[in-house]
Amino acid sequence: MDKIRTLIVDDEPPARRRICELIENVSDVEIVGESTNGADAIKAIHEKKPDLVFLDVQMPEADGFDVLETVTAEKMPVTVFVTAYDRYALKAFEVNALDYLLKPYSDERFVIALERARVHLQTQKRDELGAKMLALLQDYNHDQASRRQNGQAPEASSRLDRLVIKSGGRVFFLKTEEIDWIEGAGVYAKLHAGGKTHLYRETVGGLAAQLDPERFVRIHRSNLVNIDRIKELQPYSHGEYIIILKDETRLKLSRSYRPMLQMRLGQSL
Repeated sequence: MDKIRTLIVDDEPPARRRICELIENVSDVEIVGESTNGADAIKAIHEKKPDLVFLDVQMPEADGFDVLETVTAEKMPVTVFVTAYDRYALKAFEVNALDYLLKPYSDERFVIALERARVHLQTQKRDELGAKMLALLQDYNHDQASRRQNGQAPEASSRLDRLVIKSGGRVFFLKTEEIDWIEGAGVYAKLHAGGKTHLYRETVGGLAAQLDPERFVRIHRSNLVNIDRIKELQPYSHGEYIIILKDETRLKLSRSYRPMLQMRLGQSL
């Protein structure tokens, strides 16, 4: 068969880069584009007509389900969903989706997902795939409507309360409440806790989706902070602030993330 024309959709550059690196030496796969949000993905699917899409579930403005609903299940390319947060979505994907990748995923798990997509494209079971995608979308929309009627948040997220840390041959658990702040480092995150730094394989965006939003807030594209550790905020320039933590660590609050912190603190800045 011809090369598999592939579109990568994820708002996190390290996440897109990781997929690119995993398939750069695969001879029958061609990357035809990268999209950073749902709106761009919809446009790219219509214009580039990819055979395969790696589609992040959680994105600003329009998420993965918005893409599916807009393009329509029948016209969606073969899709591998990528998710880091949604317990409901995982259950639904297991039943209806071609495949999904749960962040952080291993190289081996990615190869399995790619092979499943390859086999599906070779057999060309488009009607079967469309029916599954439609069922997935209907189940998701029904679940979200039910949650709204019951006064629940429409997102059924699975929050992490501890992380498995591997360091120097040791494996130990780190409670998320012990983390002071988190710093992005490509496909890794540096977890700063009690004066120590631990490297964890996950992007800042992936962790932001999994951690308790009542405790952790994003203050910069590359930084998350534990609200309980904030001691002081000092004006910096052009709407930006310097956040001073209880251990005197100084972090910059970007203007674009200021409203989110204001909402968490319950006061304007």
